[in-house]
Amino acid sequence: MTKSEQPARIAFLLDNLSGGGAEKVILNLAAGFARLGHPVDLLVCKVEGVLRNCIPAGVRLVPLKPVSALRGTATAVRADPGACREILGVIWNWRKLPKAFRYIPALARHLRDERTSVLISALPKSNINAIFARRLSGGDVRVILGAHIHLSAQESDCGSRGKSRVRTLRPLMQYCYHQADRVVAVSKGVARDTMGYLGLPENLVETIYNPVAGREIKGLSEEPPDHDWFEQRQVPVVLGIGRFVAQKDFPLLLCAFAELRQRRPAHLVLLGGDASSGEQARHRLELQALADELGISEDLYMPGYKENPYPYLRRASVFVLSSRFEGFGNVLVEALFCGCPVVSTDCPSGPAEILRGGEFGHLVPVGDRQAMTDALEAALDAPVDSRTLRARGEEFSVDRAVNQYHELFDRLVS
Repeated sequence: MTKSEQPARIAFLLDNLSGGGAEKVILNLAAGFARLGHPVDLLVCKVEGVLRNCIPAGVRLVPLKPVSALRGTATAVRADPGACREILGVIWNWRKLPKAFRYIPALARHLRDERTSVLISALPKSNINAIFARRLSGGDVRVILGAHIHLSAQESDCGSRGKSRVRTLRPLMQYCYHQADRVVAVSKGVARDTMGYLGLPENLVETIYNPVAGREIKGLSEEPPDHDWFEQRQVPVVLGIGRFVAQKDFPLLLCAFAELRQRRPAHLVLLGGDASSGEQARHRLELQALADELGISEDLYMPGYKENPYPYLRRASVFVLSSRFEGFGNVLVEALFCGCPVVSTDCPSGPAEILRGGEFGHLVPVGDRQAMTDALEAALDAPVDSRTLRARGEEFSVDRAVNQYHELFDRLVS
């Protein structure tokens, strides 16, 4: 890992290429290490999702070939017989064999054949696979697991089926995460929650904020958005961005916007909603029905997922994050970097850290429609200076995060 040595081969592991925050972070990190001259492999279980055409230059995409669920489960047990009780617990509670285990043999083979130095994973299922695959490969690859979500909030917020799945995966996560070389949390709030939820020692967990503000954003933001609302400056545009899932609580934003519309003219634009996801497609229909009920349909525009959201952020009057919980909140940094005023729920975890307790944007209680409406009006009436917002956004740069990860690699390898 020193400058005199051959650049270390680094592998990043993802479940898929959906447009979530964790996936974007991994792509940013992969691009950063490729620019430094490292051989970088992006290992993907399912090469599907809106980011499938966004693989950075210099990064090798490696689709992992699955085996049967039975063989994958048997491989996990063979890799670490000590985890047998936890694996059986998942099977018993889920009433089926975990499909994620199907990728362990291919992952282990890649680590062994390519002599990978460091493996970075992002999300729970891939994190578990990373630990089993390392044991199976017999190598000395360093494994860094990502903590990208506030696990206890996710468990309490999920529906009954989802809550059960999160809870029943917890013992296996505890078993595997303890074997990582390091668990990197994306915010201090997530670090505290991960240590408490999984019983991890403090010296195993550290915080590195997500790499979000990259050099390319400024140029991309100069492109024109595809709606004339952004050119008609006399009517403010409220912007929301995210996956169309319950966690993002877009119904709260619609209700707050409907009340704002009673006070002043305004438009609302929601970017997101992967058309290939049945869950997100259904949620979009529910949002449209709610907009009809609230009488705001003529002021609502939902163009779907946008690979380049930055022209919208640069020209919007205010950006709103309405989430019930987050790990970090990448889009808040993107908004700041584009100079866009921000209103956000003070959800666990990330927004309060990014906005420094409200210094760089308005924080409102989770689920509080009235507070969100009032904050929207305040942000429109007295926006924070765009230069101040951009300077704060630049603090969460890709280069800074890559340097912090590089320092971590040096410590682990040496």
